[in-house]
Amino acid sequence: MLDLKNQIRSAVDASRARIIAIAEQILHHPELGYREFQASKLMRGLFIELGLPVQENLAITGCRAVLDSGRPGPTVALLGEFDALPVPTHPLADPSTGAAHACGHHAQSAALAGAAIALTASKAIEKLSGKIVFIACPAEEFQALDFCRKLIAEKKLVYCGGKAELIRTGAFDDVDVAMLIHGGSDHFSPASFNGFVMKKIVFTGKASHAGLKPQLGINALSMARQALNLIDAQRDTFDDQDSVRIHGIVTNGGAAVNVVPDRVELELQIRAKTPAAIQDAAVKVERCLQAAAMAFAGAVQVETLPGYMPFKSCPELEQLHAANLKSLAPEVAFSTGTHRGSSTDMGDVSMIIPSLHAYNGGFTGTPHSTDFLVTDPEKAYIQAAALLAMNAVDLLFGDAATGKSIAAQPTTLSREEYRKLMQETSRPSKWDYRKK
Repeated sequence: MLDLKNQIRSAVDASRARIIAIAEQILHHPELGYREFQASKLMRGLFIELGLPVQENLAITGCRAVLDSGRPGPTVALLGEFDALPVPTHPLADPSTGAAHACGHHAQSAALAGAAIALTASKAIEKLSGKIVFIACPAEEFQALDFCRKLIAEKKLVYCGGKAELIRTGAFDDVDVAMLIHGGSDHFSPASFNGFVMKKIVFTGKASHAGLKPQLGINALSMARQALNLIDAQRDTFDDQDSVRIHGIVTNGGAAVNVVPDRVELELQIRAKTPAAIQDAAVKVERCLQAAAMAFAGAVQVETLPGYMPFKSCPELEQLHAANLKSLAPEVAFSTGTHRGSSTDMGDVSMIIPSLHAYNGGFTGTPHSTDFLVTDPEKAYIQAAALLAMNAVDLLFGDAATGKSIAAQPTTLSREEYRKLMQETSRPSKWDYRKK
């Protein structure tokens, strides 16, 4: 196996210029979620060039290629995201859309491309059992909610998260193990991430003159303020180990300053470490919303959208990843075991498939900020590509014993349980206390 890994490293090194060029092309043409048409075309073209069968238009812009050994064994998915997010002040932001790769997803695409190049060029598949699928994933950044809801209304989507949509449409149906390497400033693999649900909230009251007859109105902004106060007061009820986070924005605070607001809109994210903790927090939030509407004899409508499931890492995948990193860069420290309060749609995958979401170095700055930039392309692109490919070899070498063992591990949810939970999460609620 060592000889094969050395061949893969050589193939990655030989393709260094191509891998960096792919990263740079996506970096300098940032596209928001479900609009990654240039990046999708680039990745699809590479897969076709490598002679791999390709499925396209998965979750609108996603694509998937297959490298098949022809021998029985697990299917290992190597993933790369390619969406940007709106950070208009980023130095590499698109001036027309404000999109920028301030989370480093262009590096993931480059790593995925490099792994595909290396695994095909080295003819590694001849010594492996099972399949390797390369999945270019859209829309990891949960933003532009109104755009997403428009796509749902047009029946182009069901879920806003790219991997949830890929799961729904069957892209992971045959996958047994999944791995992704994210760009960062250090080398580590979180044990878990929070999941979340999204709530779009509309408080409805009654307009009136704010100076002359405020008593004749029903102030929707007052309802929203009190709801947020009630939610804040709930914080003592949350167990620290559940890592509950509730945060949001007012997207519409009223029409005019001299009119009692009759319509106020909010968006809230409710995050926690487990599906049960998310559900518990969501119930408490809805009670607060309902109580605020009742207190002012108004109405509140809540649309709940599934966000991401909590992420749970596979320790065995972390171990083989750490060993490969040590062989490439013995001086680099690699840590595991931490929980992150942020969220990733890799959580959805991890609920049903043993998964790895590792971070590799090469970046400086704060993710999602103007200073998040690549400073070491070798780590960000080249090393990550080699790691993805070498991890796949570990799982499928020979008769794929390691891959089979990991694939057989129990998961948090069955695929059917996952689908049911996602469907149950998508629901509207309404409470109306206005006089009839």
